Amino acid sequence: MFRQFILQLLSILLLLVLQFTAIPATHASGLTQNHDTSRVAVTIGLLGHYGFIIPHSREIRDVADANPWGTEVDIGFHFADAKSWQYLQAYPRLGVSLAYYNFDNPEVLGNGYALIAYVELFFSAHKAFSFSFRLGGGLAYLDNVYDPETNPENLFYSTAISFPLEANVMANYRLNRHFMLRAGGTYKHISNAGLRQPNKGINFPTATVGVHYAIQPATFPERQPSESNLQDHKRHYLLALLASYQDRSDDPSRQLPLLGLTAYVSQPVGRLSALTAGAEWVADFTIRKQLEQRGEETDFQRGALLAGHEFRIGRFRFSQQLGVYVYAPHAARDAVYQRYGLEYHTGNKAFFGINLKAHRHVADFLDARIGLRL
Repeated sequence: MFRQFILQLLSILLLLVLQFTAIPATHASGLTQNHDTSRVAVTIGLLGHYGFIIPHSREIRDVADANPWGTEVDIGFHFADAKSWQYLQAYPRLGVSLAYYNFDNPEVLGNGYALIAYVELFFSAHKAFSFSFRLGGGLAYLDNVYDPETNPENLFYSTAISFPLEANVMANYRLNRHFMLRAGGTYKHISNAGLRQPNKGINFPTATVGVHYAIQPATFPERQPSESNLQDHKRHYLLALLASYQDRSDDPSRQLPLLGLTAYVSQPVGRLSALTAGAEWVADFTIRKQLEQRGEETDFQRGALLAGHEFRIGRFRFSQQLGVYVYAPHAARDAVYQRYGLEYHTGNKAFFGINLKAHRHVADFLDARIGLRL
């Protein structure tokens, strides 16, 4: 289910690339006509990572004493036209990267190989020095999974296929029309979204340095906001159905559905920011199975209140929320949890996305959701 969803997300990003590259040039008022401002820059990049694993659980503290490193190559399409800038108030780059991670513990953690689709926004791209913010997600192959006999210490992941998520902030210095030097920090999370246990997940921040080369360069002029093209700053009311497929044991045959409903309001407080508040209800049928096996009649459903923040980047929404249980007869790991979501909003009020729920640094589950924006 999740593999198909991620592949669909990659397809959507590719369609966006094709859509933008087909858009004819439009220029902000007063700008000099320049062919370079309407073309899409095509870039290739090489990045290096070095960091540490966050020991977010007592059971993995000894194994987490490691310094993972990795290399990453990517190809990106960087849009320089006025419509793209007005749509996001920044110059967007869409791309795909291939990454290799060495977790510095080959006997237990092995290595990781990831395919990641990303969206990156460049602020002040018209200057030699700029900042950028990237969000990405995709698929990862991990080559030394948990085994109760041969690899019992690897509580981080128990499936070869997992789902990486990443966010980074980079400082960029453009040497000339083709070369750009980059340095910053990246936060990476890899887990199987609770499809099989154990699934502590690997959380590792890294220092990141690299270089990008523009195969096809473009000019990024300084632009001013246009009232007709500014993003929608209205308050939104949202309702969504969510679903997942989980297990809470070492037996993959016990995978059962998780269903839920969430409703919340999003109030803009800035050009790219909005505050959110709402509630959710979740029925996790793996919990019901556990309770049945113990002979308990406790209700397995849970309800919670949510509050947080989201970035509105064109039709994309990146959200961070805190949840507090108000109904949980079967107590959860903690009374408070976090949610991190990525959504794509269509032009006809529908939206869909993925959302990760975690108790502190331990991933609980990843759900897919579809909803309406009112």
